[in-house]
Amino acid sequence: MSSIEEQLEALTVGMARQVASWLPAVTPERYVAFLDMMYHYTRRSGDRLRLAAERATLPELKDFFTELAGDEQSHYLLARADLAAFGREPSSDTPREVADFHAFWEGIGPERQLAFLGALRVLEGVARHLGGEARQGLGRLGLERTKARFILVHLDVDLEHGARAQALCAALGAGHPEPLLEGARRAADFWVAIHRAALAGET
Repeated sequence: MSSIEEQLEALTVGMARQVASWLPAVTPERYVAFLDMMYHYTRRSGDRLRLAAERATLPELKDFFTELAGDEQSHYLLARADLAAFGREPSSDTPREVADFHAFWEGIGPERQLAFLGALRVLEGVARHLGGEARQGLGRLGLERTKARFILVHLDVDLEHGARAQALCAALGAGHPEPLLEGARRAADFWVAIHRAALAGET
């Protein structure tokens, strides 16, 4: 049986490989659809992380989630600004894939607080495996920085967040691997579905 960290890392690598497989075929219009999806996905990031902080009883988790809430709460504005650079506005309706992810997140209770951490381990860790391909994709599309701020910022900040989530998983996960791994698996599935809908146009 592989270690918890190996299982978490395998999930994260799988997420990156799946999205990397779609990037060569992404058109400018699909990139705009991605920005729109990211606007909706991140619009409530601060709320989601504050909810996790409220439900966490472990002080180190409460502190981590609270700090991330502050870091993440305005990231949807980057997606909106990138859309504006294309002369576009965000769509009015929340995509089903995003609504499903919200429902999953809001369904995690205090007794399974490590599911929040497992989810963040993969969600914040995937940039480490996708950065090169994402930058190549931006270059292939010939996008100037004003149309790529969302991705460029996330490729940087997610590295630190991912490393901290990984360290917390190592410190806290050994005694309670099941909620940690379940949170990671579910979040990975939702993240891939969100990107599939945006980048590949498949639901």
